[in-house]
Amino acid sequence: MDYFKWLLGVLIILLLAIVALWVGDEPTLTTGQVHPTFETMRSSGSKVVASELGKWVGYLFGLLVIIIFVLTIFIGAKRKHGIGAIRYWLATGLLAYLVTYHLTVMAYWKYAASETTSYFGGLPSATAWMVYGLWSVPIIMTLVYVFKFDEWIISPQDIKRFEELVKED
Repeated sequence: MDYFKWLLGVLIILLLAIVALWVGDEPTLTTGQVHPTFETMRSSGSKVVASELGKWVGYLFGLLVIIIFVLTIFIGAKRKHGIGAIRYWLATGLLAYLVTYHLTVMAYWKYAASETTSYFGGLPSATAWMVYGLWSVPIIMTLVYVFKFDEWIISPQDIKRFEELVKED
């Protein structure tokens, strides 16, 4: 599989998402406005999720960034004889990351549309998904990558061969 072609495709879609945001309707009053009671304080105007285009393109943007993150790991893990067993861990990690991201965004959209706030672990549910979910998935993938590095990326034989090449120079 040519991961560079996949990366190029994802980057093109990301560019199209940026262009869509650029030419689309801009939500009104999304930047800091003077607070009605405290003049030295700023408050936000309308929520960005009020714009359907901004909401969905933002969602797509996040998905694409996650895919780019994992694709670059796939590219870094590729060796002469293929990618090997790390492929399954990375694919599982990508799936876990995308599902967690999706649930985080859905929790935020629900939070933004609701007048009440639901809590989990002492945080609003959308924030809890961000802190407990989105934070932990890449850490798990990173730990797998680190602990399996010698087996999947560079073996002791590869290091020995590298040291021999350095000595020859």
